[in-house]
Amino acid sequence: MNNRTLLSKAAVDTSTLGTGGKMNPEQSKQFITFMRDYSPFLRSVDFITMQTTRRVLEYGDVSRRNMRRAKENEDNPATGSFSTKQRELNAVGVIMPYDITFQFMKENIEKGQINTTLARLFAQQFANDTIDLGFNGDESSSDEFININDGWVSIAEADTDTHKVNSASFSTKRALFKGLLGEVPSKYFQMYQQEDKSLLKILVSHSVNREYKEELTERNTALGDSILISGKNVTYDGFEIIPVGFLQDDVQLVTPLKNLAYGVYGGNIETYHQVVPRKTRHEYTLLADFDFEIHNPDVLVVGKNRS
Repeated sequence: MNNRTLLSKAAVDTSTLGTGGKMNPEQSKQFITFMRDYSPFLRSVDFITMQTTRRVLEYGDVSRRNMRRAKENEDNPATGSFSTKQRELNAVGVIMPYDITFQFMKENIEKGQINTTLARLFAQQFANDTIDLGFNGDESSSDEFININDGWVSIAEADTDTHKVNSASFSTKRALFKGLLGEVPSKYFQMYQQEDKSLLKILVSHSVNREYKEELTERNTALGDSILISGKNVTYDGFEIIPVGFLQDDVQLVTPLKNLAYGVYGGNIETYHQVVPRKTRHEYTLLADFDFEIHNPDVLVVGKNRS
């Protein structure tokens, strides 16, 4: 899908940026659609359009081995239990301000269509920043971008119900992946979307992904050659390894992608465009509210250098 198709589908155009103010429901929906179309990873996680700045997430757990032999003409008491737990999305307000000079507007070859191009670029960058913050966000950081909000890694590190692994204790990537999967509770290995495709994914940096591929090429020339040529995602013991551009080299996650929740307050996306002649510039501002959360911490393993 090329940019022209995406832009047409999303309808993020001059009318969105030209007048300023809160987007109407259709514009807001289309802006969010454009973000998801631009970012395959955002399409993969649990992307939630929130109706307010707060949203409760509930997940349930059914106890195991509850089946019993049926008793005829007798009471069959309940042997199983169902428990629910709650998490919460609490959207944080963010701002993306840009200044565009008059000179750029004069020289730009798109002339009157420049607002359309800018709208597309703003949506793309919003998606990129979202994924970056989703993995690297840490409210305790001194960095003004990183401390906007806690991302999935920070949430996983702080949660006592997630499973932690010291990634520095493994000498090879094969050993690392084995160690990560070894911490997943056995009941979650039954999570399949197809007969041979587990919902559990191993998320790593591109560097770690390449190192694992190099290990495979050393062990089997034919396999290694096909891996290098195809460029497709590889697996470990049948579990897909997904390289993520914004994930740090010393951090790995094992979890279903839909276990990672991203909520954006769809009713409060605002864009503003102001012309400032005395400073010979156009000022564009995007305002939005969003948050990150994990649905079920028990089905998430986080690997990190803990040395």
